[in-house]
Amino acid sequence: MANYKAALAALLTIFLFSALAVYSISFVLPKFIAKFGGLASFAIPLSWIGGAIGGLLMGIFGDAKGRRLSLLISILLFVFPLIGNIIVNNIVVFYIIWFLIGFGVNAVNGISYVYAAELSPPNVRGLVGSIMQGLYFLGAIMGSLISFAARESISLYYVTIFSLSAISIPLWFLIPESKWRAKFSFKVSRDLAKATVFGSLFSIGAFLLLVPLVSLGFTLFTALGLNAYAVILAGFIIGMIGFTAAGSISDRIGRKRASYVFAGISVLASLLFLFGVNNPNLVATSFILLMFGSSFFAYFGVWMSEVYPANFKATGTNITLFLGRLLGGGFGVTLALLLPFGLERDLSLTALISSTIVLLSATQLPETVRAK
Repeated sequence: MANYKAALAALLTIFLFSALAVYSISFVLPKFIAKFGGLASFAIPLSWIGGAIGGLLMGIFGDAKGRRLSLLISILLFVFPLIGNIIVNNIVVFYIIWFLIGFGVNAVNGISYVYAAELSPPNVRGLVGSIMQGLYFLGAIMGSLISFAARESISLYYVTIFSLSAISIPLWFLIPESKWRAKFSFKVSRDLAKATVFGSLFSIGAFLLLVPLVSLGFTLFTALGLNAYAVILAGFIIGMIGFTAAGSISDRIGRKRASYVFAGISVLASLLFLFGVNNPNLVATSFILLMFGSSFFAYFGVWMSEVYPANFKATGTNITLFLGRLLGGGFGVTLALLLPFGLERDLSLTALISSTIVLLSATQLPETVRAK
């Protein structure tokens, strides 16, 4: 594909800004709670519910009508609602804003996984996919740093994030129409149906692990009297390193074996978290280890794109992500907020359950890479 390097760089940058957008609320949530009350917290699960719907609908639209147009619509849907955070004075409108941001961000993500698989040489496809997924951490780091710099100003914070995210629009012109096209069909084989079921379980586990930890980690570490910025930053940097390494590892030893390694690390880190809830330093260490262990999610989008045929790639990939975004992302934070054991135990139990789901579901997914 002509000029694929420029297209891939543009795609990765758009993905980064989408990650910055969706996680931006995490670092100013206390300010919105002060404005709207505790119900403001539920904007986070609403954004993931919107993401579940957006990813699925725009994936189907992309397979049927064109992925490039689908990508543009998705970009516009996450960029322009960002500015609404500056002027919103009604909690219902606030919810609508975050539903739309989630809709657009996750639609961008689902289409990007297919493009990443298409634009990347096969021998580094996992690496490129994991770099892309690792940009979630970089986006969160950017949000944390912009929040720190903006301090008390929501307006400055969201003007900055909107201005950066708007760069996605001219970058879209560098991305060509996908050549992985065929007549769209919902018909899939029994093997693909099985992959969809267990891919969905893998996705649920991954989102259920990451979204509550990332969304509520700042609140947790502040309550524990730790330097929340330092712990979060350390966890995100380690996570980004792990995600980058995981893709290369999966290219060499296979997607399944790599998943066993990283999901196993997450199970052990979850147990450390659960039994160390009374020790703030152990909680912080567990968080950092979980960010590294969650690297099983790094190559998941590319892995699913490898599983499905050309006429079902975006749709199939987004179906597996749908339940993850809906249950893990949309209701994972809600679950952690509603469990009665205290935030530390709630998050540790959620992490243990989700890591185990990932480990077990990986055993039933098809291998798409021969170990070298």
